[in-house]
Amino acid sequence: MGFRFVDLFVPRHMQKNPECRKEGAAMLTDMAVLAKMAEIDIDEGVRQAAAKRLAELKDMKGSS
Repeated sequence: MGFRFVDLFVPRHMQKNPECRKEGAAMLTDMAVLAKMAEIDIDEGVRQAAAKRLAELKDMKGSS
């Protein structure tokens, strides 16, 4: 699957490609969006990446 013009306007965490969604999850700071991704994304790897990022943010929030 190649690059699509519409991908320029869609946030990484919402793209069709699971690898892009994983990368997007790693950059997100919105805990609600990450929690939703960790719960319902169809790709297990994306769910794991979102859960990992969520845990990182919770740790950062707890240590400040």
